[in-house]
Amino acid sequence: MLCRTCGKKGDHWTSRCPYKDLAAPSESFVDKPPTSEATAPGGATKGSYVPPSMRPGAERSVGSDMRRRNEENSVRVTNLSEDTREPDLLDLFRPFGPVSRVYVAIDQKTGVSRGFGFVNFVSKEDAERAINKLNGYGYDNLILRVEWATPRTT
Repeated sequence: MLCRTCGKKGDHWTSRCPYKDLAAPSESFVDKPPTSEATAPGGATKGSYVPPSMRPGAERSVGSDMRRRNEENSVRVTNLSEDTREPDLLDLFRPFGPVSRVYVAIDQKTGVSRGFGFVNFVSKEDAERAINKLNGYGYDNLILRVEWATPRTT
């Protein structure tokens, strides 16, 4: 048998070669690509994809604002009945000002309300008036609790 590490005949295998520490490193396996490749502007290697937001001259926004909501105008409504849906909350909160988003948490298995929801207003003043008027308001045989929503900690 011939050892692939040292190239000598003997009673040892490649993995147990006594000369593997002395042998020159093999050129057949390269851990990193050669660094002599040309690099494109922006630090990317030639031929690699660079997203438009990372290209030179692209506007850089702070954080990922594309999917962020304006949470400072968000109101949390708790103690909702199981029958409450998003149009019901919209009808309840619309008199206080323009509403940008309404969400009622629904149990996925049963399809009924989980008892809380969120309403996002366009202006903070409208949200403040809604909190002052609707906190403690009786709705669908339950007393609502309306307060400012705490921001996510994600």
